[in-house]
Amino acid sequence: MKERQTYEIERVLQEMRDEYWRGIEEGGETAAIETRDYVVFRLAGERYALPSTVAREVLRMPRLVRVPRVAGHIRGVINLRGQIVAVTDLRPLLGLAGEETPANGQLIVVEAAGLVTALLTERVEGIRTLAVMDIEPVTEGLSGFPRAAAEGQVVGEDGLLVLLDLANILARPEFVIDQKGE
Repeated sequence: MKERQTYEIERVLQEMRDEYWRGIEEGGETAAIETRDYVVFRLAGERYALPSTVAREVLRMPRLVRVPRVAGHIRGVINLRGQIVAVTDLRPLLGLAGEETPANGQLIVVEAAGLVTALLTERVEGIRTLAVMDIEPVTEGLSGFPRAAAEGQVVGEDGLLVLLDLANILARPEFVIDQKGE
């Protein structure tokens, strides 16, 4: 009986050594894959993502203060700890359906292209890490969607995820305020 236990211990130790070395080899391969983090959210029933580097925070929908005579994609402003921030609805800019403010929506406060704004979303799903090699160019199938607004797409088990190029979107002429009235 004692010989059998010794044999089992040696076998178990060898399996543990093999598993240890296999883990180190696989870990080295994983570290070589370039990844990026994205904030995933829903808009007009579809899934979109922004680089997490442009996102400051996620907020529940606060009370919006409407501002007269502003562009249609500006839904209002919020007071964010003393800073007045415009709330931007990306749907008209991206050619998406929907005009109502989502009842249980959330805002993603972002900073890109020299602007700070809160993006109106239906729901924020969370942060997702994507391998750069999995990002594909936007397909022709996104009818009416401005291709320059996307840096790519990822097709996964949970469907299509469009990665938005927020710097490109916020640099559009709709975001330039003409204070001289020219």
